[in-house]
Amino acid sequence: MIPRPGREDLHELAASWGFSVSAEEEVELLKVAEGVFQAFDLLESQPQAQVEPVGAVRDPGRAPTPDEDPLNALVRVCRVRADGAEGLLTGTRLGVKDAIAIAGLPLTCGSRALEGFIPSEDSVVVDRILRAGGEIVGITNMDDLAFSGGGESSWYGPTLNPWDKTRSAGGSSSGSAAALFYEGVDVCVGGDQGGSIRAPASWCGVVGLKPTHGLVPYTGIMGIDQSFDHCGPMGRTTASVARLLQAIAGEHESDPRQRGIPDSDYVGAVANADDDLSGVRLGVVDEGFSAEVGAEPATVEAVREAIGRLRELGAEPIDVSLPEHLQAGGIAFAGFVEGMTNLLETGGNGIGWRGRYWEELAPAFSHGLADHAQDLSAQVKVTMIAGRWLRRKYAGAFYAKAQNLRPWLRAAHDRALAEVDVLLLPATPWRAHALSDAPLADRVFRGWQNLANTIPTDMTGHPAISLPLAEADGLPVGVMLVGRQFDDARLLSIAATCERALGWAPAS
Repeated sequence: MIPRPGREDLHELAASWGFSVSAEEEVELLKVAEGVFQAFDLLESQPQAQVEPVGAVRDPGRAPTPDEDPLNALVRVCRVRADGAEGLLTGTRLGVKDAIAIAGLPLTCGSRALEGFIPSEDSVVVDRILRAGGEIVGITNMDDLAFSGGGESSWYGPTLNPWDKTRSAGGSSSGSAAALFYEGVDVCVGGDQGGSIRAPASWCGVVGLKPTHGLVPYTGIMGIDQSFDHCGPMGRTTASVARLLQAIAGEHESDPRQRGIPDSDYVGAVANADDDLSGVRLGVVDEGFSAEVGAEPATVEAVREAIGRLRELGAEPIDVSLPEHLQAGGIAFAGFVEGMTNLLETGGNGIGWRGRYWEELAPAFSHGLADHAQDLSAQVKVTMIAGRWLRRKYAGAFYAKAQNLRPWLRAAHDRALAEVDVLLLPATPWRAHALSDAPLADRVFRGWQNLANTIPTDMTGHPAISLPLAEADGLPVGVMLVGRQFDDARLLSIAATCERALGWAPAS
């Protein structure tokens, strides 16, 4: 039987809503409440709806040693492989972001708030990986609850940049990018709500694809807001990214984000990519190179040089002005703050959507927040404060306005893409920052502001990929290409042509 509110609770709850309960109402309301909570007793007595995980070897492993993990890219080394499964990922060793459920293995989302939580079911993405023959060999480090792009807010400490260990690997999928520099990891899975795949891919010099929103099912993955949540592949090559996308993409009845998902041949798109870029129109987004997004001169120069190399391959760069790009960050942030607040208040699930809810996450998350709120990162704490304040003062009006501006922003990108094949801009406005003892506020802001160029497409849902096509002073500079909705195959084909013709930078 679930606990009932008493007389004192009744008055406190009423006051929290701004009304009072008279002495005459008190007894009667408690009687009604008893009837209400009897329904919840019945619900509690029902068995939890469960999905049986695929039969697999599930060695939960252990924390890595410093020698095994010099970049602090992993929170756990493990071995999970389906019994006898053969398929597209046979022989592929994967790292999986610590926000993605693997049955029988701890999941913490880079936060002490989920310490001790062990999911009993696989996320849909993990289920598909295992059925395709893939072997999960590591759980990758990430920013606390995925609410930073700085790569330095994890409960496990920052992930180090493979090119300069005094610098950040970027975030929030920091470990999924850095772990690709380990011999025993072939490809990784990341998550992207504001740029969390593409920012670390840019800073670490790997390939990171944020697929079209809804292309990859998100069931069983910790999120921020359903309308922003993306899951996607990260790898050393476009071929490995395409192969992983092929294995995990496609509709699943549990995920309401997915509507009318097309079937595409991503592996074939890469294998059959052209030798040059003849006839490909590149829409060079002026605003993505601007001071307004904080673009540093070295990054701008490096990307401009890469554009020159693409021109030599036959591409036609066309200057494009997209003023809406500069407004997207503020709009998206309103959605992030209130969306994240809603998620925190509802046990990590949110409410009001049809699909498969994560029942066991809710009590684990709510109890963890109650026990370890003091240990949360500054990014999460200020979000909780701001979100609750906005709820009290405006009751969700700003979240509503942000969501209502999505079609306007999406239409602006669609118009730009109607004139070109892909849009092009720096993935991040600057290169990897140093892991210095900067003031707390500076660390928080730099972990958000480096996502200025990636955030817009999390709002619009367009596919976007960061490619290691440029460098400055030995540090990688990601070049981001943005494609049309559900034209991920074409995006990967263009990326493959770049890879074959130009190679990646830095080269070693």
